[in-house]
Amino acid sequence: MASSVYKLSCVLYGHTGDVRSVAETQEGFIVSGSRDRSAKIWKPNGINTGFSEFQTLVGHSNYVSSVCVLPANDDHTCIIVTGCNDHNIRAFTLDSPTPLIVLKGHSNTVCSVSPGINKNTVLSGSWDMKACMWVLDGSVTPVTTFSGHEAAVWCVLQLRIGDVVTGSADKYIKIWNKDGSLKSTLEGHIFCVRGLAATSDNEFLSCGNDASIRHWNATTGTCLSTFYGHSNYIYSVSTFPGAGVNHFVTSSEDRTVKIWQGGECQQTVTLPARSVWSVACLQNGDIVTGSSDGVIRIFTVDSSRHADPALQQQFAEEVANTGVAAQQELGGVNINDLPGKEALYEPGRKDGQTKIIKDGTKVFCYSWSSAGNEWVKVGDVLGASGGTQGTSGKQLYNGKEYDYVFSVDIEDGKPSLKLPYNSDEDPWFAAQKFIHDNNLSQMFLDEVANFIIKNSKGGVPPPGQGPASTEYCDPFTGGSRYIPGGNASGSVAQNAADPFTGTSRYVPSTNGLLGAAAGGNASTTSLSSNMSDSCPIKPYFPQKTYLRFDQANLNAILEKLLEFNRKTGDGSHKVEESYLEGVVKLAGPDATANPLHMQVLKQLFEWPKDIVFPVLDVTRLAVRNAAINSDLCSGRMGDMLIDHLQRFLQPDSLAANQMLSVRTLCNMLTHPDGEALALKHKDYLLSILLTSAPSPNKHMQVALSTLLLNLAVAFNRMQDTIGRTQAVEAATVVLPRLSDSEALFRALVALGTLVWDAETIQDKSELIGIVNSSKELSSLLEKLSAGSSMDKVTQCASQVCALMQV
Repeated sequence: MASSVYKLSCVLYGHTGDVRSVAETQEGFIVSGSRDRSAKIWKPNGINTGFSEFQTLVGHSNYVSSVCVLPANDDHTCIIVTGCNDHNIRAFTLDSPTPLIVLKGHSNTVCSVSPGINKNTVLSGSWDMKACMWVLDGSVTPVTTFSGHEAAVWCVLQLRIGDVVTGSADKYIKIWNKDGSLKSTLEGHIFCVRGLAATSDNEFLSCGNDASIRHWNATTGTCLSTFYGHSNYIYSVSTFPGAGVNHFVTSSEDRTVKIWQGGECQQTVTLPARSVWSVACLQNGDIVTGSSDGVIRIFTVDSSRHADPALQQQFAEEVANTGVAAQQELGGVNINDLPGKEALYEPGRKDGQTKIIKDGTKVFCYSWSSAGNEWVKVGDVLGASGGTQGTSGKQLYNGKEYDYVFSVDIEDGKPSLKLPYNSDEDPWFAAQKFIHDNNLSQMFLDEVANFIIKNSKGGVPPPGQGPASTEYCDPFTGGSRYIPGGNASGSVAQNAADPFTGTSRYVPSTNGLLGAAAGGNASTTSLSSNMSDSCPIKPYFPQKTYLRFDQANLNAILEKLLEFNRKTGDGSHKVEESYLEGVVKLAGPDATANPLHMQVLKQLFEWPKDIVFPVLDVTRLAVRNAAINSDLCSGRMGDMLIDHLQRFLQPDSLAANQMLSVRTLCNMLTHPDGEALALKHKDYLLSILLTSAPSPNKHMQVALSTLLLNLAVAFNRMQDTIGRTQAVEAATVVLPRLSDSEALFRALVALGTLVWDAETIQDKSELIGIVNSSKELSSLLEKLSAGSSMDKVTQCASQVCALMQV
């Protein structure tokens, strides 16, 4: 007998990682794909309403992001298709755990697979910004490619009329002819489009990061209706067989599944998980979900298939406990463990020291004022919605996802200002943006930056700065999300980057330390992996960096340029707004040195110091492109570029300007013209190291040590004996001033590389003499080399110490 409410039917345990995708076969089997690098088939057990594990599909070398089922054909009952983070698509049959065929045509994560309307046809969408159509006839290449999106293609489907629909992180939906030609582009979503579901021959539903579901007509290209109900990202949408838009379900980052009928949400089912990644409607009217806790759950309205009361009670308790845990934690800290206001009776130790205080159910941040000899309330603290740093739940602010949204009191009697922040951002840059966005005094910069560091668990390395790991990261969201077992110590995989939430970083080369690390966003390999038996330290050379570009970041830069272009005082430096988009495109992966846009970029360097940082942001990205590097760094323009950067590197310059200028210099050295310019002005570049090294900003320290390393490699390549000597002298001053471990590591590599690669024994002896004559550096090397043998800084320091004895 059927009821009107969905209740838990059964729970399937077996995966050890997030279940990213679920589907059903015609035989009533459930298929699931997971972060544990496997897909599983679950068979109805025939005894009760439960399922048992029937098959584990193997062969995936990374996370399984998507699964779908193709109808039965003459040769097989059905074909199961998986999309994987290893860039490949695999097809399986029910009776074998090994793939029938492996399709290799994408150059990045395959994040979506779906059946085509023709026999043995499957479609795929990928992070490489394209979709493909494949025919499983023995061929391993796509029959059609759909290219035109400017970011990852997160979802793809084929309508019964034959049109192909793609949804992308660029917020657009595109309708394609079967031959790959574009028919139309649909605008409506304001952020990433994450899921699609057909409702009729030419209509479909879409969902996305803007927490909306939209109903579209593909023929006319019009949005017929929009549904709201979720409070966070919607990852998946599925329609009941034959019901179309009248009956569908959605799953979301808000921990819920919603059942929709007649355009209204009829029921909300909350799950005990941080993210409900996928939901699918089954043939019998039930619903199956896959979520971040690695569990598959089936819900039904049929009372004969309801779970027994004990399991129902257990499920209800898990949901309640998950909600309580999320409320009790803030940024990975249990609120009950925080001190009360009595902690403010103890005076601060130094100006700017901060304390996090619990006052009832709220949490506040106070900063010690030496001048007033008192604790000053800075603001209240809001953690990310998902709870802990390990689960890395996100909070939406102005439609975007952030790890933290702080509420900051700048002035008594005025409303608090919201300060959004992601863990991979530079705190000073985020603080500078906050100041500009709210027209605040520059005097608040350090206070706001330190506030961010203290309250964002600054000791946890942001993505890309910890040791390289492929084990504890979510390649689908670009950061450490739900981690089975609660281990949050891992960092992002080498090729992980999120094109949707504003994280942009360099992907490290597989050989040694990158010479163009751009100030702190590249991981490194340890020295021990590159040692030979005959030498204590092996020189490192810059590799060609595989770069990922973030569309969301470029859009943010464009918005800021447009804003500042309207604030250029008397208007003497204002440019035509239509040109600014072309300027930002210079930072893209396939940019060309368009003469008009290059000229506009050069003109923007004349902007006042307080609004020039987005111009520098474009420049430090653009110089990674060889053609643009040549244009900006050659001849008279190169000298002018150094002059501009010198203006922004003055001691009284904004921290953001200094940071971006140093990163520009780092990136300059990736191509011959930039390297030649750097060598021409080597005295000035080395002086920057000496004057800026005391910076407390760890990202600035890494940027400076990267510049030292890049210069070291350039001096060695050009056999510049004088430059090498000057760089070693600079290292003796810089190294003792560094506190960040990554900065220390890079500076040590630079020092070892400089000494090791000296042309003659006499040259090497002179360089060793310079190092040994610095008591401060000698003491530091001795101290560092006495650390843990597993620490890369210790290993490197030990090797440098050994080199000093040669």
